[in-house]
Amino acid sequence: MRHTGWLSILSMLVAATVAAQGKPDFSGRWVLAASPGAGPNVARSLTVRQPIVRTNVYGAPMDPLFGELTVERQFVSAVRTDIYQIGVTGGRVGGVVPTGRGTGPDMNIPEDRFSVRWEGNRLVIETGNYSGPTREAGPYTEHVEVWQLDARGMLILSVTDRGSGIESTTKTLTYRKN
Repeated sequence: MRHTGWLSILSMLVAATVAAQGKPDFSGRWVLAASPGAGPNVARSLTVRQPIVRTNVYGAPMDPLFGELTVERQFVSAVRTDIYQIGVTGGRVGGVVPTGRGTGPDMNIPEDRFSVRWEGNRLVIETGNYSGPTREAGPYTEHVEVWQLDARGMLILSVTDRGSGIESTTKTLTYRKN
């Protein structure tokens, strides 16, 4: 009887948290299920941690939200961990590299940009590196991942890579929960 009471309270807390945030939880271990043309640069499995934030920086309660996504990607011969701050857009300017005369339009300013945001129930992770006054004016690379859960609970990743001097490619990868 005592256990039933605790289970009821726990279920209500979990339901309230999920309803309050309205976003999918990608947490868990995922194994590649389908990937037409997957090469060695495709992760065979993912371990995802997506903690829920329930208090603000001052310790006051707030509506639960996912503030961070940690992804450990297991490749054929390597493991890589990436940490993303959800809702953050930013970048870094590496400095000014003169190409000849000193100042003006002939200067290359290397820049890294990133964005991690929700678009409905899809999480969009974008990274890019640019070396001109505009993206198209100099060498650039972009990587975009769109994360979503389908009706069966499978993790669908749509991955697009593009840049100067390379053909744009998009892969759709399907992972099942392990």
